Amino acid sequence: MKLTKKEIAFVDPMHTAKTLVLVYLCFSVPIVLLALFVAFIRDGAIPGFTVLSALILNALLGFALLWIACKVYNWVAGKFGGIELALRELPEEIEAD
Repeated sequence: MKLTKKEIAFVDPMHTAKTLVLVYLCFSVPIVLLALFVAFIRDGAIPGFTVLSALILNALLGFALLWIACKVYNWVAGKFGGIELALRELPEEIEAD
C-alpha cells in the first residue's frame, strides 16, 4: 500500500465558515428545540422571540467564530505547517451490468 502525504496549506475562511455553520445548525437546531420543549413543560408557553433570536444568534456567532478559526489556521499553517494527511489510492470500482 502506497501512502501519499499531503498538507492542508490554506482553508478559504468564507466558504468553510458558510459550510460548517450550516452543518453546525443541523446539530444545534434539535438542541434548541429540546430546550424550548423543556421551557414549554416548565412555563407552559413557548417564547417565540427566544426561538428566533437563539437560532439567528447561534448562526451568526458560529459563522464569525468559524471564520476567525480559518484565519488563525491559515496563519499557523503558513508559519509552522498545516495538518498533514496520509492519502492512499483506492482501486477504481468496476460497474457490473
